[in-house]
Amino acid sequence: MPVCFESISTAAVFRSLLDELGYEYKRKNANRSYTKVAIILALERTALVHRYEIDNGNLIVDIWEEKPNSGHVTYIEMKGGEENERRVLLQRFSEKLPRRPWDYTFGQKLRNGWFSQGIMGAKKSWHKVIG
Repeated sequence: MPVCFESISTAAVFRSLLDELGYEYKRKNANRSYTKVAIILALERTALVHRYEIDNGNLIVDIWEEKPNSGHVTYIEMKGGEENERRVLLQRFSEKLPRRPWDYTFGQKLRNGWFSQGIMGAKKSWHKVIG
């Protein structure tokens, strides 16, 4: 799901939440490939992933960002674990942020493209998961 903050600050807030809730986790950095389209060419890009393996790898959380234009769009993905646990974590995470994770600023919308996939679908993605 898209998050309207940079990946480094998003990862710091998420790590703070895990510590606050008493989760045991491992933090790792990984790489992730994504495609950026420039005019008519698809360009392969790599992004740094802030990975959290929670409960001995039962739940994996990846935070990464793509750079579609001059700006960036951060994403948070959860794999494994129970649906309720993921929902509660994302709800608590969204409450710890300075503003709602789908509230992109006017400047962010201009830099990233007003109708970019990350910005357009952010609110719907978050409401689908946390209600």
